[in-house]
Amino acid sequence: MNKGFEWHKVSEEEKEEIKKESKNLLNKFASKIEKIKTKESHFENNSGFREEGTSWDVDSDFRDLIFLNAPLVKDDSIIAEKGGWR
Repeated sequence: MNKGFEWHKVSEEEKEEIKKESKNLLNKFASKIEKIKTKESHFENNSGFREEGTSWDVDSDFRDLIFLNAPLVKDDSIIAEKGGWR
């Protein structure tokens, strides 16, 4: 069994090391994400809705699968709470 991974009270030095490592990981991740080029971008208008654009081609089963997994669907839209995770 690995001794270093058992539960123990975290010292202030360990907390600082965890903060440094996590910040480093997040910065690396963010820099890699910035390089990703997306096919489409959406911007919200003043009423909080995004402007419709042209969609990209997807597998026909993808749409059905997404609607089956969505908790609430009305007509052709997924009903979702905006900013509920904040």
